[in-house]
Amino acid sequence: MLNPVEALANASGASQPAIRLILSVLASYPLGAVYRNLKTSTTVKNIYIAVTGLAIVLFNYGFDLYHSLLAVAVTYLFNTFFATSSLLVPLSFCYHLSYLLVGYYYTTSNTYDIKWTMPHCVLVLRLIGLAFDISDSREKVRQNKRDDKCIEVPSLLELVAFTYFPASVLVGPQFSLLRYKRFVSGEYEKHTTGVPAYAAKKFLQGAFYLIVNQVGSQFVSDTYLLSPEYEQESFFMRHVYMGIWGRVALYKYISIWLLAEGAAVLFGLTYIDAKPGDREYDSDELSGCSNIKVGVFENTSKFGHYVESFNVQTNHWVAVYVYKRLKFLNNRVLSHFGALLFLAIWHGFHSGYYMTFLMEFMVIRMEKEIEPIFQKNERIQALMQQPLVKLAVFIVLKFYTIAFAGWCLIPFVFLSFSKWWHIYTVVRFSGLILFLLGNFAFKPILLAILPANATPNTEAKKAQ
Repeated sequence: MLNPVEALANASGASQPAIRLILSVLASYPLGAVYRNLKTSTTVKNIYIAVTGLAIVLFNYGFDLYHSLLAVAVTYLFNTFFATSSLLVPLSFCYHLSYLLVGYYYTTSNTYDIKWTMPHCVLVLRLIGLAFDISDSREKVRQNKRDDKCIEVPSLLELVAFTYFPASVLVGPQFSLLRYKRFVSGEYEKHTTGVPAYAAKKFLQGAFYLIVNQVGSQFVSDTYLLSPEYEQESFFMRHVYMGIWGRVALYKYISIWLLAEGAAVLFGLTYIDAKPGDREYDSDELSGCSNIKVGVFENTSKFGHYVESFNVQTNHWVAVYVYKRLKFLNNRVLSHFGALLFLAIWHGFHSGYYMTFLMEFMVIRMEKEIEPIFQKNERIQALMQQPLVKLAVFIVLKFYTIAFAGWCLIPFVFLSFSKWWHIYTVVRFSGLILFLLGNFAFKPILLAILPANATPNTEAKKAQ
């Protein structure tokens, strides 16, 4: 007799690990509803969160739960014995990242697998971030900043609950220990009256994107991009299909993040403590753990919007704990490159990860170089106000952002060099050519054609 997970997998065509993942995220909703009715001590709340989170990981990965338990134990020891030492951050960083990479080495295949390493990569960022926060708080106190207090080293129970928070233990989002402490102590409760409605909104959005992903992948699948039929399409239509495929593929991540966010909202974790005191409820105040800005994502007109809207909490983590820590390089380009290299390493060893983040680096640099040239030319800006021109630009930018987002995503999804290289040859390396020209050739040409308009003061000085 089939167990329920196996039956759902057979009925849907999804893998059993994927079904377990979805069921676990959905189970966080009733767990959150129960938590909101717990009128008890912080200790009991921590026990509830720890036990339910551990149960979710056990349900998904069985005995492999020991990997995360070991990570928590080592973190507790590091925090206990090195909290006041400059060794805390390097020890935590090296141990957790090394353990994750060894895990990748022994478990990685040629496809994207849902194994214990998936939640472990979420855990790695959370626990490394904790070490940074503890160390930073002590450094601020040493510098005699009056308003700063040392972050207390969490107890073992609090650390387990923080690590295994049910709504985020499998797929994120990331959040700090300070946020967790405020949440579990009840500081957010009076500001979360609209939680059920906001959580329902996120749930419905997540369900919608999940359905679109499942339906869309039937029409533009991974196997289609590797098929002879795809090679027979016209050059333009290959890019159209590549863009649609990429969009559908991204919806898989968006759906699970929205579902997880809804559960976190229902727990009451996501309040944005922007201003002190009581005030009128605003639903936007519950977006503190949002991993996807749907409005920005769906209205992208440049790749910078993807960075702004996609995997928000992870990007914020990298900005705070990697990008800003590379300030000593005294070069923003190198810091940007270093942050993206960290993200590639954090994902694993597949060449596709490194190619995707290299593409992101190139396209973002291209846009930062070229966009100001158009913005500073008054004639172009005036022309852009014409309705037909505005429509044409809208269409071109939509094609650019959707089609070449698919281009950038191909290595990330197909992972192995032989697969993503084959697809790149089918589309004649169009994205690579575009981004290379954008970084090395377009700027001087555009500056010659579209010089920045001189200001009246500049023209007056020239006349003198």
